[in-house]
Amino acid sequence: MINETMTRQERLQAAISLEPADRHPVFPILITTAPRLYGITQAKAWLDHNVAREALIRCFEEFGYDYGSKPNYYYPMLPGKLCSAPVRNLIPGKQLGEDDLYQIDERVLFAREDYDKMAALGWNGFWDEHYGKISKKTMEEFKIMQSLSNQLYVEDMKICEERGMPIFLGVAVDSVLMAFSLCRTLTEFTRDLYEVPDKVEAAMEASCDDLISNAIQVCKNNGKDVAFIVLERGSGFYYRLPLFERFEWPFLQRYVDGFLSEGITPWLHFDTDWGINLPYLKGLPKGRCICDLDGTTDIFKAKEILGGHMCISGDVPADLLTLGKPEEVADYCKRLIDVVGQDGGFMLTTGCECPIDARPENIRAMVETGKTYRGKKRRATPHRPETLKKKAAEEAELRGEIAQAVAKLRYKDVMGLVEQATGEGMDPLAILNECRAGMDRVGELYSSGEYFLSELIMSANIFKKVVGLLEPLLAKDQQDFSLGAVVLSTPKGDIHDIGKDIVATLFKVSGFEVIDLGVDVAPEAIIDAVAESGAKIIAMSALITPTFKSMKKTVELLEERDMRKGRYVIIGGGPTTPTVRDYVNADAWTLDPKEGVNWCKSFVQGGDG
Repeated sequence: MINETMTRQERLQAAISLEPADRHPVFPILITTAPRLYGITQAKAWLDHNVAREALIRCFEEFGYDYGSKPNYYYPMLPGKLCSAPVRNLIPGKQLGEDDLYQIDERVLFAREDYDKMAALGWNGFWDEHYGKISKKTMEEFKIMQSLSNQLYVEDMKICEERGMPIFLGVAVDSVLMAFSLCRTLTEFTRDLYEVPDKVEAAMEASCDDLISNAIQVCKNNGKDVAFIVLERGSGFYYRLPLFERFEWPFLQRYVDGFLSEGITPWLHFDTDWGINLPYLKGLPKGRCICDLDGTTDIFKAKEILGGHMCISGDVPADLLTLGKPEEVADYCKRLIDVVGQDGGFMLTTGCECPIDARPENIRAMVETGKTYRGKKRRATPHRPETLKKKAAEEAELRGEIAQAVAKLRYKDVMGLVEQATGEGMDPLAILNECRAGMDRVGELYSSGEYFLSELIMSANIFKKVVGLLEPLLAKDQQDFSLGAVVLSTPKGDIHDIGKDIVATLFKVSGFEVIDLGVDVAPEAIIDAVAESGAKIIAMSALITPTFKSMKKTVELLEERDMRKGRYVIIGGGPTTPTVRDYVNADAWTLDPKEGVNWCKSFVQGGDG
């Protein structure tokens, strides 16, 4: 056991300031997991904040970690005057099942035409005028609800701290880009960045200071001095660096400066892969911020870049806590302490929020390792097996103006060329084949790292528009071209569809008939669709860990109905890994949509995947 000579607060501050400490702070970011551990449904926890709070305190007392992040989650996220996009939560027991994880109903909250109004009015002024149009509540009713939720937060926080569980989080605030993306949806916002960038930038400029001041006021109301900045959609996973430099980085710098000027520590929560963005963080003040990683960004690479400049928090992955063994969790935590914790500036936390279905023995292994293992110096090594380096996309010239325009994402040019070609009587299948060639090029550029997810989104939008124009002329020709059916879904427990929709487009481009079952699809419905269609490919996407069990059940049902032989099951999505693939008993796993579609083509054409 490590001899503890510091208080929790002293230890936390030492980690942030890159100063020596008796040990590293250790705490899972744990909210929705707690009720599940004690047999309390998510619906009951949402219905009664006292029940939710008591589950968190019980969890803290049982596992003995250093901090609670929040005293309750079952009200809007640390509500202030619009510190984030006013999205609608789908609540267990109402829109979702009794013990499902809450989720966000992402839908368009304002139109592209509203950017000018937001640029004129700012974030607060715009929503004062616009909120009633998207909600059954008036803005006054919304503000009353926020005020009551803030009061409950403060009261619950005091109860937690009186019972020995310190709370570190004062406010959660969306980055400007994150707020806008949630308000417009990822797909529409990405189109906006490409098609009306100046309007977007002007609206973001007008909104930034409001979001900062709103968050500062919440911290002053509850007396806490950490601002959890929700960052995800500005990362290199989504956008190339010029877009990051224009639409994320300058606003993040303003957030950091604004919070530090009020004595508030910026906790930069980086969901998705921020690997190419990490060097920019050295431009932020030394020893004043926290780089919080979710298990997707290489935390060991982050240490190489940010060691001695910024505290790093993370990054025990969701799949390890859900599917791993305690000894595997302990081994990984030791590697984190040895490498990322070397010379201080480290907090041992979960990669994002602890998954709802984390095993208690794995939580215990994480906490006990953090509290008892002193660490030893190691060389920084990747936490996962090295993947093959991406090959540069071939420079073969595309034939046809339409193909070239699609590959270069020139939407107006594509539509004009397609209309011209159809008017001149060009075979619609030949037009579609040119589009397919252009889309193939986009996929290659994505796989090589030259294009990003945003380019996939834009190309998928172009392809859908072209198919819409050609569809009346294509019915017979598309049947002749088909490689067979794919049953595609986001399985039961998950309502996210962005990744699924992109893969659906790439399947269509490659000549598959896509049977898209949508989101939150029961295993039985997936198998019924396979039986009815005779599909040889079953593709499933996930963004949260509860979906793993649905995926596994789907494969088990295939086997029970004697339908597994001759079929190819492929999975993908943020939290999936080779470990999840093996748990599900799928044939393949990938985070690269183009690679996944190519594997499926190989399977149906060659029979061996």
